[in-house]
Amino acid sequence: MSARHGGPSIAPVARALVTGWSHADLARVADVATAVAGLVFSVSRQPSAETAMRRVMRAYRLLEPVDLYNAVTVAGEVQDALLAELTVGESYFFRDEGQLSLLGGEILPAWRAESSDTPRRIWSAGCASGEEPYTLAILLRELGWQSPIALLGTDIALPRLDAARRGRYTKWALRGMDETRLDRWFRRQGPHFLLDDEILRAAEFRQLNLASDAYPSIASATSDQDLILCRNVLIYFDLDTVVLIAERLLRALRPTGWLVLGASDPPLIDLVECEVVMTASGTAYRPYARSRGTSHPRRWLSATAAPPARTPEVMSAASIMAEWADLPAAVPLVPTRASVSDGQVAADVVAHESAAEAYARGDYATAERLAQDAVLRDPEDVAAWIVRVRSAANSGKLTEAGESCAVAIDRHRLVPELHYLHGMLQIESGRSADGARDARRALYLDRTLIMGHMLLGAALTNLDDRAGAQRAFQNATDLLAGYADTGLITASDGVPVARLRQLAQQRLRALTAEDIR
Repeated sequence: MSARHGGPSIAPVARALVTGWSHADLARVADVATAVAGLVFSVSRQPSAETAMRRVMRAYRLLEPVDLYNAVTVAGEVQDALLAELTVGESYFFRDEGQLSLLGGEILPAWRAESSDTPRRIWSAGCASGEEPYTLAILLRELGWQSPIALLGTDIALPRLDAARRGRYTKWALRGMDETRLDRWFRRQGPHFLLDDEILRAAEFRQLNLASDAYPSIASATSDQDLILCRNVLIYFDLDTVVLIAERLLRALRPTGWLVLGASDPPLIDLVECEVVMTASGTAYRPYARSRGTSHPRRWLSATAAPPARTPEVMSAASIMAEWADLPAAVPLVPTRASVSDGQVAADVVAHESAAEAYARGDYATAERLAQDAVLRDPEDVAAWIVRVRSAANSGKLTEAGESCAVAIDRHRLVPELHYLHGMLQIESGRSADGARDARRALYLDRTLIMGHMLLGAALTNLDDRAGAQRAFQNATDLLAGYADTGLITASDGVPVARLRQLAQQRLRALTAEDIR
């Protein structure tokens, strides 16, 4: 991912901007996915979506795009396969320990204190291959929960649900588990791990399209939920669909229920009527209920947090990129110690050198594969995660890059560069407000992260917050003054200091000129 455009490298995006979909019938297939599942395809996402469509064509021996279009216009196996390919189903056991701590440290104790005879209900919406609901089942067993709990997992993709019911996983899906827990709940079978029968019986799986109006309802077992987890799912939908889904999920909760989203999902504070609860484990949402003493439907229940400002986006990410398109091609930067957590030892760096070298050559497919191997060997290898995210983005696979970045942030919440990369992907996906939020998170962790200030400036420019953008670019300029022109800085992906300084100053002049007019 090149920092020179405030987002992924320009080449694949520029081609998409010029040509759009490569074939009219592939555009029609995308229209079907939008109509059926509410999926949206920004210009930058079209190349990876086309790759997914062609994988389905090969799998079902469909020779022409029109054959794929004809096959997916009716509900059935090919349509299911298409939706599975267009929505990344990557997950793993015990993902996001902070949110699991919210369950074990706050929600379960509150349930115990209520002493209710009513069985608790937990719903994993967008459950992929069952990793999340099974994680909850294991956690409940380990915490000694005795009362009945109904665990529901739903997903739009039938192949994933079939895999969930089988309960057979590779080591990659278990990268969030220690060996003791792994040996307790799984049985090894060659390269696979078979889930304990007791845990298999603890969860029910159903197909559900979150963009439909089939929930909440008793028929789909989606009503009266005590906890809904819907993590990194809303990123696939346009804003109107996000609002509809969020409203339905909140209606599916009991008055005392909780809704937990993922790190890459849009915040709901300015979208729907709900309570926003800031906890030590992250943000959660609850239905607006006067019976619990709520004074306002959008109440922030934290003395230290404030709701993020949102203003209408008036510039597209593509227009910002067009302004920066004269930048020379970046020399890819092999991750250095500046990109790695302080506690990482030299042996970890050696483990990802081949991925970094492939990235430096511009061989992003190889770099992504090698980086994935590296993080499988050692999920704590931050530099390998960074190479994986950048390589996927530079290959035009923005959805995959975003998913990888979200997974990395789940494990490494205190690494500023990961939040910075996530923000660039947000901007490139047309979510400038969320990109600004990620930039601020990165800067909270490291106020000297120059690329974080540059990213914040780009996001605020998109949001027509000229004063904020000026402050961000001025901060970047001030920090750059301490570096030699030929120097390289953390997260710059090889763009030299002199060019970054020139870019920041250009943006400052442009913003000042706009104010004068």
